[in-house]
Amino acid sequence: MKRTLGLLLAAIVLTAASCEGSNPGSKTTTEPQGKEPATMELTTIVQQSIPGGSGGTVKEVIRDQAALNATWRELGLPEAAPSVDFGQEMVIVAAMENQPCVSRVTIRSAAEAGGELVVDLLEAPPAPNCVCITSERPVHLVRLRKSDAPARFNAERGLTPC
Repeated sequence: MKRTLGLLLAAIVLTAASCEGSNPGSKTTTEPQGKEPATMELTTIVQQSIPGGSGGTVKEVIRDQAALNATWRELGLPEAAPSVDFGQEMVIVAAMENQPCVSRVTIRSAAEAGGELVVDLLEAPPAPNCVCITSERPVHLVRLRKSDAPARFNAERGLTPC
């Protein structure tokens, strides 16, 4: 009987210890409480890898048509840049440097927080086992509601499978 009570008491103590600090109603974030960042709706203009493309990393916000036209040409995108109503919208551009194989860059979200436009990117160069004939440069351009806030880009690294 004493042994059964001892085991039961030990089980209770272990259960209580494992639950300590995991109160479902509590928040364990270091971000300020209150208003959540306003996530903005993104519309992809183009997302592709340009075979044989060249150039460095680009992470920028474009707020006028002349800048979009120049960036479009610099990226080596075909045709002409689309018209954007820069009175209401702006464009975010993300491009990785030239990659030796299949790769992808994705603008996942943009949100206004703390006086900034926080842009979340996924940069996915080729997996180490990839073998390709040609190099390419991944690009992603999106349009979204106009904001005058300065941009901060947060990039996560991933891998593009072969």
